Amino acid sequence: MKRRQLLSTTLAATGLATIAGCSGTGDLDGDDGQFPSHDVPGYARWVPEASRGTETGTFFAHLDWTALEELEGDDPRTDDETEALLEEAPILGLPMYGGLIAPFAAFGIMFYPFSGDILPEDGQDIDGIATDSVTWTENVLVFHGTYDPELFVAQYSEEFEQADERNGYTVYVTPEELAYAVSEDAVVVAIQSGDDGYRPKAVVEDALERRLDEVDRTVDTDDGRWLFETTGDAAMAFGVWNVESFDDALEPAEEIDAGDEPGVDLDAGGNPVLGDLEGFVATLVVDAEDGELLETEARFSGLYPEDSVPAESMVRDHLVGEDVSHEIALEGNRVHASATFEELPS
Repeated sequence: MKRRQLLSTTLAATGLATIAGCSGTGDLDGDDGQFPSHDVPGYARWVPEASRGTETGTFFAHLDWTALEELEGDDPRTDDETEALLEEAPILGLPMYGGLIAPFAAFGIMFYPFSGDILPEDGQDIDGIATDSVTWTENVLVFHGTYDPELFVAQYSEEFEQADERNGYTVYVTPEELAYAVSEDAVVVAIQSGDDGYRPKAVVEDALERRLDEVDRTVDTDDGRWLFETTGDAAMAFGVWNVESFDDALEPAEEIDAGDEPGVDLDAGGNPVLGDLEGFVATLVVDAEDGELLETEARFSGLYPEDSVPAESMVRDHLVGEDVSHEIALEGNRVHASATFEELPS
């Protein structure tokens, strides 16, 4: 599957139409309102603390389709149905939004010679490329999986020159403002941008510094690490850091003019839980067996101004939804919630 097909299958796999309240306690490690603790996901190592050259907030979106491949896809859900989900249970809709826009960003690398091969496609087996997941943050796409660097030299290096090599990553650039780095477990690609001052080689180098030198990363701050620890690894994820308004979190999808973008309008509107957020991470964990969805757990952790922390009842009513098994914990300016779904009828 590729691009738009991948978006449709992502929606179909999780059965996005209406939500039924379900029994279950979720997968929290804590009890009585304590925050859970999960392993920090690998994609957190790529997320910057600030946008390049500024002090403004940043974002990430992530999709792991290996976690979804056991699910038997239904008919693709419409944009209207997805928007209804976002309004009815944002705790489920937010990570789904991340799952939508992460592969959508692949339109921004269409001029790279490997763009048609890097995403998994049904029935196609490319020896030397096995992509499991993708993370979009800032102007960079990181493909995670198993790769043969020699394949990239033999198949995709024409018109590219080797610019750097460090810690298993080889950086390639062209005069036409393209740059990427490849290792045995990741391909890091600068997304093409029309912005003045855009330097793809610097974009890739900055991403490698975050990953290898562990600098300028959200996860290395106390609040940032808390966001990732309390939400954990997941099939789909979406998060923002240090933003002035929730609307700022939605700008990334508007920066790529692909002509085939998702028509989902994610709008905070009058939602009192989303409106004052300074940062959050929302994840969706999928448990499937033999093509059937056994359970889905949605997790949300948010940071708020001290005078704008929502009450527990507000979080329940405006983030989780009615009649859904959930856990909520609040402490200071930190809010965590999880909700467990055993049935998502199509």
